[in-house]
Amino acid sequence: MTRLKLSLLPALLLAFPLSAFAGEASGEFTAGKRPPIKPLYAAAFETRDQRDARKLAVEVVLSEEPVDLSEAVGELDPHTSVINQKALMEHNYVLLWVRPGNDVSMNATYSATMTQFIETTPDRMKAELTVNTLDRVAGRIFSPKPLKTMDGETYSIDLTFSTAVSHAPAGTKLPAGGGEPGKAFDALQAAMAGKNWEGIKSNVTAKRLESFNEPDRTAKENLDDALQTLGMFLPKKPGKITGGELRGDVAVLDLEAELFEGQYGLFYIRMVKSGDRWLFDRATRVGLIDK
Repeated sequence: MTRLKLSLLPALLLAFPLSAFAGEASGEFTAGKRPPIKPLYAAAFETRDQRDARKLAVEVVLSEEPVDLSEAVGELDPHTSVINQKALMEHNYVLLWVRPGNDVSMNATYSATMTQFIETTPDRMKAELTVNTLDRVAGRIFSPKPLKTMDGETYSIDLTFSTAVSHAPAGTKLPAGGGEPGKAFDALQAAMAGKNWEGIKSNVTAKRLESFNEPDRTAKENLDDALQTLGMFLPKKPGKITGGELRGDVAVLDLEAELFEGQYGLFYIRMVKSGDRWLFDRATRVGLIDK
């Protein structure tokens, strides 16, 4: 064990700027005859709880190579930004979602095949958290005995971690309705509902407009493409803006709306200020909520 630590020291020193704020991880996840996942690094960021998006949780990344959260935490969807980093795309990794009361969800991923093993506490997987705040998490997750998937593959969990929690840059809270950015988003939704092509064009960013405005198509063809494209990310029925956050010339709105029939969820809506107007840039689905 001492020899391994000594051999890693030069590499760690060279990587100091990237990993200075990385936490530590140890232990392993084993599954059948697959190579075990043996993370060395831990990183974490504050997120919305996908099971109840009105609440906060901490997403923890246990990886064989350090990830960089410096820009990811400012993204509309930090999770997608992180899992698309080279450190995870080219290595196996384990994701945890940590909530109060030793409530932890796990997703162990073999990246080459995207084979995933999903487990939650408290039945088959246990958690012993020594620190669990929105600023730092530390502890151990483990399976008291080997577990089996539905198709019979055996796997075991024994992982420890300790890391600070990264946060998005602080902004100014927006009121219910979203203020001026919220009014601009309402105008886009009204244009979509009325199938008003000029209204849609005037309420989205130039970059967003490029994605569905082709010069060799008719206005109706572009309108149909815009409605289809925006409909992939936005709710089909108008929702309620409950607040959000203003970060300079960017506003992130909290939109509660129907995900599908009978099930509601939280959307993040990113609005960008251009001159004296707020324009829609993009959106993402955050998690489930109760009506």
